[in-house]
Amino acid sequence: MPIELIVDQLIASGYVREEPVGSVGEFSVRGGILDIFSPAHESPHRIEFFGDTVDSIREFDPETQRSVGRLNESIIVPMRELCIRREDFMKWADRASQHWNDDRFRRDLRAHIAHAGRGEAFPGWEYLVPLTKPLNSSGFDYFKEALLVMDEPAEIERTAVEFYDMLEERYARMDDEGALALPPASLFLMPEELRSRLNDFARIELRLLGCAAAATDERFLPLAAAPPTFEILKAARQQEPDNATPELPESPEKATTLFLLALAHGTPEVEIISQSPRRYHGRIQHLIEDLQSGPFSTIFVMPSLGLAERVRDMLSEYAISAELCPSLDMTHRAAERVITVGRLANGFTLPAAALSLLIETDVFGDIERQAPPPLTRKRPQKKKSFAAFMSDLGDLKVGDYVVHIDHGIGQFQGLRQIAVAASGTAAQFNMAEGLVRSGGEREFMLLTYAEGAKLYVPVERLDLIQKFSAAEGNKPHLDRLGGVGWEKTKARAKRAMRDLAEELLKLYAERKLVSGFAYGEDTPWQHEFEDAFEYQLTPDQISAVEDVKAGMQSSEPMDRLIVGDVGYGKTEVAMRAAFKAVSEGKQVAVLAPTTVLVYQHYKTFQQRFGAFPVRVEMLSRFRSQKEQKEVVKTLESGIVDIVVGTHRLLSKDITIKDLGLLIVDEEQRFGVAHKERIKQMRKRVDVISMSATPIPRTLNMSLAGLRDMSIIETPPRDRLAIQTHVVQFSESVLRSAIELELQRGGQVFFVHNRVETIYSIAELIGRLVREARIGVGHGQMGEKELEEVMLKFVRHDLDVLVSTTIIENGIDIPLANTIIINRADRYGLSQLYQLRGRVGRSNRRAYAYLLIPPEDELTDIARRRLAAIREFSDLGAGFRIAALDLELRGAGNLLGAQQSGHIESIGFDLYTSMLERTVRELKGEQIDEESSANINLGVDIRIPEDFIRDMSQRLRAYKRISSAKDEDELNAIRSEIADRFGPIPESVASLFTYARLRREASRIGVVSIDREADRLTIKFAESARIDPEKLVGFVSKGTARFTPAGVLKLQIESDDDQAVMHEVQDILTTLQN
Repeated sequence: MPIELIVDQLIASGYVREEPVGSVGEFSVRGGILDIFSPAHESPHRIEFFGDTVDSIREFDPETQRSVGRLNESIIVPMRELCIRREDFMKWADRASQHWNDDRFRRDLRAHIAHAGRGEAFPGWEYLVPLTKPLNSSGFDYFKEALLVMDEPAEIERTAVEFYDMLEERYARMDDEGALALPPASLFLMPEELRSRLNDFARIELRLLGCAAAATDERFLPLAAAPPTFEILKAARQQEPDNATPELPESPEKATTLFLLALAHGTPEVEIISQSPRRYHGRIQHLIEDLQSGPFSTIFVMPSLGLAERVRDMLSEYAISAELCPSLDMTHRAAERVITVGRLANGFTLPAAALSLLIETDVFGDIERQAPPPLTRKRPQKKKSFAAFMSDLGDLKVGDYVVHIDHGIGQFQGLRQIAVAASGTAAQFNMAEGLVRSGGEREFMLLTYAEGAKLYVPVERLDLIQKFSAAEGNKPHLDRLGGVGWEKTKARAKRAMRDLAEELLKLYAERKLVSGFAYGEDTPWQHEFEDAFEYQLTPDQISAVEDVKAGMQSSEPMDRLIVGDVGYGKTEVAMRAAFKAVSEGKQVAVLAPTTVLVYQHYKTFQQRFGAFPVRVEMLSRFRSQKEQKEVVKTLESGIVDIVVGTHRLLSKDITIKDLGLLIVDEEQRFGVAHKERIKQMRKRVDVISMSATPIPRTLNMSLAGLRDMSIIETPPRDRLAIQTHVVQFSESVLRSAIELELQRGGQVFFVHNRVETIYSIAELIGRLVREARIGVGHGQMGEKELEEVMLKFVRHDLDVLVSTTIIENGIDIPLANTIIINRADRYGLSQLYQLRGRVGRSNRRAYAYLLIPPEDELTDIARRRLAAIREFSDLGAGFRIAALDLELRGAGNLLGAQQSGHIESIGFDLYTSMLERTVRELKGEQIDEESSANINLGVDIRIPEDFIRDMSQRLRAYKRISSAKDEDELNAIRSEIADRFGPIPESVASLFTYARLRREASRIGVVSIDREADRLTIKFAESARIDPEKLVGFVSKGTARFTPAGVLKLQIESDDDQAVMHEVQDILTTLQN
């Protein structure tokens, strides 16, 4: 099959073309190589074609882009239910204007046709495209001889009636409002079809009240022989409450039942009598008494192995034996008491079988838990390389700002192919980078500076270039070529960095002098506690846990910052540390800036520690004065193990008997006095700070050894991407978005950033969705009032929270999975990114609706911003820029306002590399002098456009090759490029040889190497690391001459480019000391 047809099919199936491929649903094509990430596999695949035939299939790592193994097959499944092409959308646009020709549809039709007419998808197309592409199959067509298990058929039918009722009602309402909609029969199986399909299958029915109750129901039918249509079905339900004794049909067997599933007379009925078990709510003594005296066998089903082991140990303390089986499959009745691992909604007792089954909540009380993610095949994990987070120019576009290490901030104007004089002639091409001599064409990066000055940078020297990264909206000033301004700016930043690094070194030294408590190795209980966590830790979490434990087991007081988005598992890391402290008799204080966060942490700690003898208390305004006094008293006496509280915990009247660990959440939000108190505590006890504001990993690397940081940026395994829709404001969009979320038991954020009209919006939502419980929150409310609203939302006492952007970001609300942002055109990308991040924090699909006004009402600025938002909604470069913007703000918060200003002036990438160098200098480490040799050998070292077609990928390759630090890194890059793009052309091979030569020349102190015809000139720096004796011996052969200015001139024998490069390599190897 030709690769072009495959590409066409992939786009129609919902795949997105993206280079490089990094996420599920992306693909890219480079010549005869197809990279694709199908949901059917855990890693992307690289499929290499020879003509129209598949030559090889390889699995590759999305992070390194390197192949990791060969495969025999690749399963490519669609990314959406319907396969649709550009021409299908265009055909729909033609047909739609004829179908919805009434004036009331004009506005909605225009918005949809604007996209469809260009062959583009539009929000909600799945429900409208059957106008031209009818749906002819359903899920039932894919079941082969399936057995249908139906839980409570009467309940299923009641739900079906409500569903069909809702469909008809919604269709009628949308039609009246002038919104485009197709009749339900075009999209769904109607009751008659559904019943017919259900009756095709063998089935087991589970009925709580048995067949007798179902038979009674069947006798109460309003119409004996009428066909089972939706209207009659609905009428029957509406009549039931009022009509207690309807006329009965002569014979139930002859009547046409209105039920979707008629009761099959004569079908065997199996009755199982069960009862609810006794619930013990943590009163273990009562459980022991029942086990000792009761006639029943007991099975304990716990959600994790850790909890199962905990129950076994707990029973053994009372001399009760129980057999531990790893899974439900292995349970057997030989033992009187069995403990196993599994997940059940409820426990039960079967009197006839003398069997009682207890789950976690029956034993320990109510604990809210989310469903665990599906089990997946574990892959060996490796730590991410810091280099991957540095700017690699992959996202660079014309007009972007860049930083040249020697010349300052300029503007990127693209790549240029320039004809340069052949070697051996007198012609020269002089540039700011130094004398460049070559034959044929060379590729250069064109930068423009102040007053229109141009600088051509050879692509093999992109190690001198970094992308200018600063907060969104910051437009830097262009530097003057040859001016002194840039050097002054760098010097100021360097001085400020020294101050910062010296302050951090001082704090670090003070901590080294104080002797703290050194914890021992993990106890068996610690292992049980950790095994009780029902999810698989991410690699970053594992790393953070190891770092924290190492810090606690050291005699120096630990001070570690854990950074990670909400829901990424920072609290689990902190709870493992808290358990370690408590198990060695220490107390733990958890400090949070708001009462809502305190409440959330308190509930989390209570649930997690519920199965262990650990007392957790809360100290905040949600406790009465009497309760607070009691908590303070128990803290002083050491009865309380863990206390969670606001800054009230820092009050002077509170004494914690034996504080071993302080956990601080969102420290940057505390006041100056509170921060000072925390700073004093840092010197005596172990401290873990947690922050949801992201910071770049490169900053962590720069501060290595001064500020202990763990960054958690791997999302949980079952986290789904947020589906983002940019749509015009309309009541029908609002209603359907909110209703769909409420139907699945979820909650909705509605962001409206105008306090004066926020209550009107809340009123409108109340009218549109009458059943919704709505709360309003904004910055002009009193602190207590705002907290009360937030707490109601956290407790799910509210369905919709209408708020300004003030609502805090640190709160984890797993049920809130739809966010609607009004007037999205007024927000910056990073604001949208942060707002959108409030949803999608569980294993449910999340939706973000960005509402905009009609396009003819937008200003030019808003229209440009809207184009960026559309790019953002596709998770393109805009998304990455927004993420980077937030990271830079996080870096500014961490380092302080003064450092933030220097980041703005020189760009983040240069800032971090300079900071790392400064820190190493102050710590007394050996720092090599920064020098880089210029080499001009007249060799073609371009990456051909037909080898890497995409300019951004070509730039990225040039940048990585020129910045490679050692031979291993260079070999890895070469292998990756060959793997991704095919056999290496000769000019690219020369580029790698050039990079090796330049690295070696710079290392031994060569300033420049120039070739002109058959003459070679090598200029050495005064501090060059060459062996004088070897130099004298080399010159004495008569083929070379060495001048007093440190220049070696010699004749070369070959005119072959590759041979010349190898000859230069041999000379450098011969001369070095």
